[in-house]
Amino acid sequence: MIKNLVRNSLLVLSSVFLLAFPAHLTAAGGPSWTKDMKSPITWQKVTSLGQLVAATPRGIVGIDPKSGEELWLAAEIQNAPESSYEDISNSPFISLGAEDGKNFCILDPENGKVVFNAKSVGLEKVSDKFFLYQSGKILVIGTSGGGKNTEMVMVEMATGKKLWNKTGSFTFVTAVKDLGKDEVLTLSAFFAAKINAATGAEIWKQPIDPAMAKMANFMSSLESFVANNVTREELMTQLITTTHMPGGFIMAGQSKKASVKTDAQGNKTTTYTYSSIFMAFDIATGSHKWASVVNMQYPLGISYPCAEGLIISSANSGNLNMLSYADGSSLLGKKGGGVNLKGPAAGAVQLKDGKLLIVSNNGDNSTLAALDPKTKLLTFEKAAKIDGNVSFTELMPNGVLVGTNEEVNYLNTATGEWYLEDAIPGGAGCIAGDDKQTFVFNTKTGILMRMEFNNTSFTAVNTAPVEFKGKERASGIELMKEGVVIKSDQNLALIGYDGAVKFNKYFEAPSVSGLKKALLIASAVRAAYYSAAFATYSAAFGSAAQQIQVKDPLSKSTKDLASGLSQGFGDISATAAGYASNFIKRAGERFKATTETPGYNLIMTAGEKGTASLLQVSKTTGEVMTTIPLGKDKNPIYDVDMVDGKLYYMKDADTMECHVF
Repeated sequence: MIKNLVRNSLLVLSSVFLLAFPAHLTAAGGPSWTKDMKSPITWQKVTSLGQLVAATPRGIVGIDPKSGEELWLAAEIQNAPESSYEDISNSPFISLGAEDGKNFCILDPENGKVVFNAKSVGLEKVSDKFFLYQSGKILVIGTSGGGKNTEMVMVEMATGKKLWNKTGSFTFVTAVKDLGKDEVLTLSAFFAAKINAATGAEIWKQPIDPAMAKMANFMSSLESFVANNVTREELMTQLITTTHMPGGFIMAGQSKKASVKTDAQGNKTTTYTYSSIFMAFDIATGSHKWASVVNMQYPLGISYPCAEGLIISSANSGNLNMLSYADGSSLLGKKGGGVNLKGPAAGAVQLKDGKLLIVSNNGDNSTLAALDPKTKLLTFEKAAKIDGNVSFTELMPNGVLVGTNEEVNYLNTATGEWYLEDAIPGGAGCIAGDDKQTFVFNTKTGILMRMEFNNTSFTAVNTAPVEFKGKERASGIELMKEGVVIKSDQNLALIGYDGAVKFNKYFEAPSVSGLKKALLIASAVRAAYYSAAFATYSAAFGSAAQQIQVKDPLSKSTKDLASGLSQGFGDISATAAGYASNFIKRAGERFKATTETPGYNLIMTAGEKGTASLLQVSKTTGEVMTTIPLGKDKNPIYDVDMVDGKLYYMKDADTMECHVF
């Protein structure tokens, strides 16, 4: 989940770099420590939990962020390219390997322990991995035998020991659900199964289609063929559990088929057709809960479990339907044919009155409709339209505030009409507020707009517009005690709550754009902690395949979020043992740091004669607090911890500096 949220956070934060404000600063920008690393470093990374790892000819090393001392060496991981590094979502681990998926390893950066090595279990290339925290294991899918055989391997998370492996009918696992107590649900091309994670024994295994029960052995033999010849794009699945269907789960699967036609002139045309199937199972026994699969002739879109049934949709048309938990019957539209939206559904938002706000994409704009699951009807007389793709919604007393990548408007969910005749240009990143007031920055006029929480209209805060230089427009805003910070890559401004523009500063961009890459990544990692916490109360995250954030300022979860008490991080249980509980503790500490009032931004800027510098700029005064010169190094080896406020920079091939802001 963290990986997906990182991608969305870039929209919100752009490349303005938020940092929590520590109690101490490094005087005059001097390093807090400098270390001879004893061997050249080819790349370095700050993990999502704040550990520092680096690649050397000796292997991967762990470095103490406080002192620069080497903590551990993973000598078995050598020559891993930077592009292979990945913070594994919802885990304390990182993965490394060759660019082609070979030599794949999973590493615990806390102690340098390799918890999984593909070679040690006979896999040449890894295609997928699932972390089973409640069971303390890792399920890995990969190939062996020169890429000819596909295998599923279960590894003990604590030791990296291979527990068992399977070939054949279990080698194309597309979705996994850890039930705890060493019980795991899996979906494959033709089967749903529950497996004992410790032994690999099948607790039960059922064909997805009840009509194929008599052909189970034949279909098992086909799964090896599917694993080697079908891509994940061609066959994808969702495994959906919900409190609205206790003791059961629903699988949703999509298949893609290509057909080629040749005309009289010999020209070939390839067309693709999709179909999606749905089936419900009993978790305890594996028995089918529906008499037959539900088949929809469209690609799999979002799925959202509401109290009345499972909302399903097409990924390439506006068809929307709802399946009965009891028997799988289609509940929307005439004869269950569904209802039509203005484009494919992109997300669902649970409203206070029990209705669902359904967002759909239609090219460069979005439409919003309201579905009443009880009456099975769309309630707006006409769908509401807004420019851009919706990424943010906020539940307000009189409706829903909606933000896209282009603009912001306030929707009356009782009527489907916008409160604002003209939307505010700027987008989701230019929204900030609490349970008393909401601010939106108009990027076209340069005016900050304010709305009281119980109101339905905005008023201007400032009269003198804020104009950004460098052809930039604002990409984010932030509330502070002194006022509202407006920011972009190279611009920073502060508007007081009285409307006075306290400062508006521009810092020239460096000529080499790649210099900002590490800052972008670090900024997104920091934002991911804050965004991940929204998953604990966002109605949107009850669904599959959607990325719309839902904020409810009056909910307890939101207030816990604001005070740093929210656990966040998806569905990992705080009671989970071992790695999971340690991860949550560390992640919670990091998350809390992101909720503290930030005091400055980091901005990369151009210096004299083609040089570049990293600036620490105060958000309250606009003044430069610290300057770290990077000289004319066009490809500096550095990384930034945006949570703890540290910069790690290779001054030369062997010497690392740490700057603390």
